[in-house]
Amino acid sequence: MNLRKNQRGVTLSGLIMGSVVVGIIALMLMKLWPIYNEKMKVDQAMDKLETNPIGARMSKSQLAKALMRQFDVNDVDSFSTKELRQTLQIERKKGSKGKIVTLAYEIRGPLFANLDIAMNYSKAIEFGPAKSG
Repeated sequence: MNLRKNQRGVTLSGLIMGSVVVGIIALMLMKLWPIYNEKMKVDQAMDKLETNPIGARMSKSQLAKALMRQFDVNDVDSFSTKELRQTLQIERKKGSKGKIVTLAYEIRGPLFANLDIAMNYSKAIEFGPAKSG
């Protein structure tokens, strides 16, 4: 009669529901990881470009080539050189000879059937005035 009060543990339906929740979370993480990983690789390439000592004197084409070399090293396949030149924006800093290089685009990946995951990426790096020498 007191058998039900002494029983403790997880029921089969509770175990199945828990497994389904863990499975869905794992699937979402597996779908999101490539997009987040690409963002980290592009960040790393932009940071490397920012440390380039002659970056302030480079033209848009030269900056795109340097960035594409970093993308090749980091295994980022989202861009061709032509697409990167179109996406890369260069502005002059007001009141100085420095410039701001901005890369802004949308990282997109499949989720299920017709559903996609999209992440907007935008990063700006500043170059100081060109050093003579």
